[in-house]
Amino acid sequence: MSKRKTYYPSKEFDDRLNNLVRMLADKGLTFPGVSAGQLAADAEAQREERAEHDAARRSYLALHETFGLAQLARYQRFMAVLEAMRGIFREDKAVMAELDEFSRATPRSRKVSEEEAA
Repeated sequence: MSKRKTYYPSKEFDDRLNNLVRMLADKGLTFPGVSAGQLAADAEAQREERAEHDAARRSYLALHETFGLAQLARYQRFMAVLEAMRGIFREDKAVMAELDEFSRATPRSRKVSEEEAA
């Protein structure tokens, strides 16, 4: 498998492909190795696949938004209970030690290069 990134033409590629097929037909041009029929079939397949792709993307974005909102509600409930427990048990070191598991991880300090330290 190639490690090269897949190239995706611009969103106007559909229109450009159709326009090229129309121009070739209007002018009666042909080129060896690429038939006008194949280009016309490519243009039709491009339109169909673009429609499927766009529908899948819209579906994903809707699902992503729904998930994000539901996750936010779950997190708010989680934090409400966690903060309540921290308030209730603030004097109980054993419980507070157990609640440490739910603390946000502290960010690692980044290494300072010699140039920055100087």
